[in-house]
Amino acid sequence: MGAPRLILPSDVELAGQDSRLLARLCNSGRYVRVRRGVYAEASEWQPLDGPSRYGLRAIAFQLATKHQPVFCRQTAALLWGLWTIGTPQKLHALTQERGGGRSRGDIARHFGQTDDGVVRCGPLVLTDKLTTTMELITRLSFERAVAVCDSSLHAARRPRPVNVFTPVGFPASGHEPVWRVDEPQGAPLSKPELLQAAESLPSRSARNRAVAVIGFASGLSGSAGESLSRVRMGQLGFAAPELQHRFTLRDGSNAFVDFWFEQQRQAGEFDGRSKYLRRDWAGGTSIQDRIMAEKNREDQIRAQDVGVFRWTWQEMMDLRGFERLLRQAGIPQG
Repeated sequence: MGAPRLILPSDVELAGQDSRLLARLCNSGRYVRVRRGVYAEASEWQPLDGPSRYGLRAIAFQLATKHQPVFCRQTAALLWGLWTIGTPQKLHALTQERGGGRSRGDIARHFGQTDDGVVRCGPLVLTDKLTTTMELITRLSFERAVAVCDSSLHAARRPRPVNVFTPVGFPASGHEPVWRVDEPQGAPLSKPELLQAAESLPSRSARNRAVAVIGFASGLSGSAGESLSRVRMGQLGFAAPELQHRFTLRDGSNAFVDFWFEQQRQAGEFDGRSKYLRRDWAGGTSIQDRIMAEKNREDQIRAQDVGVFRWTWQEMMDLRGFERLLRQAGIPQG
């Protein structure tokens, strides 16, 4: 099913209908109001996930405002595919008014330059990847900042040149947002350019914070769950693992594990359930085939005198439970 088309009162008037028809359709439940003056069909809106609805809200805000907004912080991060963990509640936009402009409703305005460090992305204008990353890693909690920084260093599986890429799921010809929040877009950043950007931060505390996050970050992390897992291992004093260690399977193909503890010969895997449900994962095969292929992969790794242990997002977020899980796997704790 295609993504919803946003409908304005002017669209209805051009079709020869009274624009008040939209309000009646909302009252009947056939349409939803995405924001004031912008609507979508309820049957197309209801199946959307949180990021996709958020994308529609961003487009709707742009359609409903007189001036082109410049999106920043979490809104820009979601568009860049950076791992912000969860869908933001507010839309974040830049303003050049020193007082920060007027933040109201679901719009948060932040002071900043709207003509420098910004790029056009399909129908939207947003802060560039470096600016967005630096804005967030100096403001989020350490573990969330690491997730953002990891993703900024992470090379996309299907990279697109930054000067021509469009928002994920936004065809160039329309307003059809289906945002994917797990795959970074554009060219990956590098640690040297992040550290150089950190030098220009206005305060010593911000510089120190950014340098700490950048130093801990790794482009080898494969997901936000892996990033948070690594931070929590460090918080709990466990040995630092090798990331994305390679094993050779019987057919000569390569298999990579999320975390490898060489001395203990233990492979740790963050079990993000969503990968089994994504249509484009594992060539679009059925869920049953994906699970069987993963079991076969793990069996072949275990056959190489390797222990494999897994954890879920819920287990990782329980700090003491995660500590017990790592201890039971024999991982040394300093």
